[in-house]
Amino acid sequence: MKYYRENYDIDKICPLWADYQVVQMIKPSSIILEIGCATGYIGKFLKEKRNCKMYGIEIDKEAAKLAQPYYKKIIVGDVEDENTLSTLNYELPIMNYFDYILCMNVLEHLKDPKNVLKNIRKYLKSDGYLIICVPNVAHWAVRLRLLFGDFGDDRKIFGEHGIAVLDETHLRFFTLKKIKQLIIESGYDILRLTIDPDKGIPKIHGLVLRIPNGWKILKAFYSIWPTLFAGQFVILTKPRF
Repeated sequence: MKYYRENYDIDKICPLWADYQVVQMIKPSSIILEIGCATGYIGKFLKEKRNCKMYGIEIDKEAAKLAQPYYKKIIVGDVEDENTLSTLNYELPIMNYFDYILCMNVLEHLKDPKNVLKNIRKYLKSDGYLIICVPNVAHWAVRLRLLFGDFGDDRKIFGEHGIAVLDETHLRFFTLKKIKQLIIESGYDILRLTIDPDKGIPKIHGLVLRIPNGWKILKAFYSIWPTLFAGQFVILTKPRF
């Protein structure tokens, strides 16, 4: 099952990874809606380590079943289906309910991500935040393959899992300019934007990580050219009311 992560301790993963960055943005005891909660590894951490109240939307019934113990409520359905979001109206006491909405590795799977971002705004508190993670199609590995006339499988460079940019289930592809445009046009302001370099430059990335606090060296290096080295963009936004 995709995004199934067993015995996954976010406290112990590399601080450069998107999952680690996202949970550091969230205040304890928050009320959170996670769109595409998969098997609930983010919800588990936030519930147990941050005392957060979790709600989820997940299209995969099997994944939702595994995630259920960590969420107050999981709605099984497609977030692009009006009936799925309408279910929230019956499940929650009021609108403007959530401190955070998480939209991690979701937008690239949607037919109309702008419409979804507009529709979920009403569920955020006036001081709430939307956190977005999307893969960067302008990553150096993709550019390199295009240079040689190939838009194929990046696993040839990175191994079994690739960098998750060219996943066959992706309907949308984002550059930094494109995701910024989408966020602004959907009615949000960007407060913070960082990158997850994923596997960075193979071999060099792994070697530097063996150095104490090597991730800080990598962060400084990758930040020189984020549009080239970002495997994912990690974006903290606030709705514009």
